[in-house]
Amino acid sequence: MYDNRILHAHGKAKAEDLECIEQKFQVKIPAAVREHYLAYNGGYPEKPVFTDKSGNAYIVNWFILVCSEKKRSVENMLRLLREDEAIPNWLIPFADEDGGNLFCFSVREEDCGAIYYYNHEFEYGENPEEYVTYLAETITIFINSLVEEENDEDGEA
Repeated sequence: MYDNRILHAHGKAKAEDLECIEQKFQVKIPAAVREHYLAYNGGYPEKPVFTDKSGNAYIVNWFILVCSEKKRSVENMLRLLREDEAIPNWLIPFADEDGGNLFCFSVREEDCGAIYYYNHEFEYGENPEEYVTYLAETITIFINSLVEEENDEDGEA
């Protein structure tokens, strides 16, 4: 499925859990994202670094679980983010970066399935749309574009 192994996933998501999210939030999960979740629920990529066209590096920490009673899930995060109007309604988080920034997929008709980076560091009242950065056309392209972290000579990442 990917050129990058997904490690420590919590099994596979269930189709009914994805359908529940679609119904609750009135969205359609793109086919490639659905395929990802039906293969991997959570986990993290073996190669975690994405570099955009401007040379900015982003590090995927964890893929967010679709459904979990004990850990944070896509459903719980999305509910809270939407209640606080902290994320554009056309974005659904699927992974996070240390510090709380999110990797999201679009559910807009014009770019459904495109991957975006959402920086949560904005002030109340600001437009969260200004903190969204396009990364890749699909989740497959995104995950296959991830590379290993480079270590410097001191052994630090």
